[in-house]
Order: sequence, then structure tokens, then C-alpha cells
Amino acid sequence: MQTVSRYLLTNTVILYQSGYHGRNSKVYDRRLKIYRGVRNPITFTFKNEDQKKQNIVGKSYTFNIIDSESKKAVLTRNLTVLDDGSTISSKGNASVEITDGDLLALNSKFYEYSINEVKSDGSTLVTFADTSYVCSGTIELLDGAYPQFTASTSVSAFTLSGDVFTSSNINAKPQINNNKALHTIAIYPNNFSGTLTVEGTMVGTSPTDNDYFTITSTSLSGASTVSSLNFTGVFQNVRFKAERTSGTTGRIDKILYRQ
Repeated sequence: MQTVSRYLLTNTVILYQSGYHGRNSKVYDRRLKIYRGVRNPITFTFKNEDQKKQNIVGKSYTFNIIDSESKKAVLTRNLTVLDDGSTISSKGNASVEITDGDLLALNSKFYEYSINEVKSDGSTLVTFADTSYVCSGTIELLDGAYPQFTASTSVSAFTLSGDVFTSSNINAKPQINNNKALHTIAIYPNNFSGTLTVEGTMVGTSPTDNDYFTITSTSLSGASTVSSLNFTGVFQNVRFKAERTSGTTGRIDKILYRQ
């Protein structure tokens, strides 16, 4: 049996409210690492050049992630001050939580981060990453360690024949599902009245109309608000068929499909 250690660590970073005066200099300032697919809590401890925690009760700080190439901020968050003025363990501490959603639009690479104090008049004051007057630190965004968000398949192209809108064939990804596989669709109708039918097939390559069978269906009446529909099963391909009520002019603008 393999025995593997797993560590529950608080990602704590020391920040300095004033610069270097020749005492207690740091040999290096460690790089921060954040990961896709999970929340990344980070705690910052504000100290002076003598490594003494500073009272930050009532103060406001902003955390920034900067793209080192464009020099633009790609993420800005307010720090939550944990210092209550009396608890020793939380003195000088403030935290920020970077969510998986915050990282969706960012490439996996090195960034810079900085923290500034926001004064009551709206002006900002520098804080330092080390005792040598360096105001920015290095942060690395990594992926592959945790499952990541997968965008839904967007279906917006339909072939109209009479009053029937039919989508193209959509890969149902049977290799990632089991016999109780759940599929979900979000329907975006535009004043649509009629029946939306989900069809499936076990034919993997170039299925014809005769290869499809009905999985489930739902009726809509003058609908213009988003609705959802779930179905289960393992299929090679699916498609969506919307047959509107004769004499109406509504349509389906889009369907979002998650396997």
C-alpha cells in the first residue's frame, strides 16, 4: 500500500510597510503558485523592517495581478483584513481568495503581483514585497493538477425546412460517460411556440435521418426565456429538432449542451 503525505498549508506572504534599514534582510522572496480548478486562498502579513507585525485595523488594500508582457492588470481584488486589533495570531494579516472563475481567461504562465494601500481620500500607497524596496512579487499560474471547467457546446446553426429547425450532428462523447450519463441543455428561445426534440444515434460517423431516434422532448408556448432539459444515456451523436407551431414565426436562437 502506498502512503502519501498531503499538506494543508496556509499560503502566507510577508509584506513590508516601510523599506530596508539594514536589519533582518531576506535572502529571497518566494514565488507564489496558484492553480486552475480550485480556489486559491492567500494570506498576507504586513510587517516593518524589524519583522514586527503591524496593526492594519481599518485599513484597505488592493491586490493586483499584472501581465508581465502587457503590463496591464488582469485581476484586481480587495484584501479582507483579518486583523481585529486584539488577536495576536491575526495581527497584521489580510487575505484574498482567487477563484477558478478568476483564472478562466488567463494563460498559464508567470505574472507579477502587487499590493497597494488605499487611503481614505482615494489615493494609493505602496507596500513592498521585501525589505529592499521591491514592490512586486512573482506569481505563477499552473494547470493540470485539478479538473478544469469545460465550456458547454454552443449550437446556434439550424437548418430550416418548413417549420422544422434541425441542428447538425453533435458528438455526445460516449467515451466519458457511463450507462447513467447525464446530459443537460439550456434552450434560448425567441418567441417560440412548438416542440423541441432531442434525438440520438449510436452511429458514430455521418449518421443519416433514419439513424436517429427520439430521446426526449419538451413543449414551449411563446417562450422567450431560457429553460433547461435533462436526459440520460450513452450516445455517439445527438441533434436537436425544433418544430414550431404552424402559423407562428418564433425560433430557437441557441442551445447550450453539456455532456
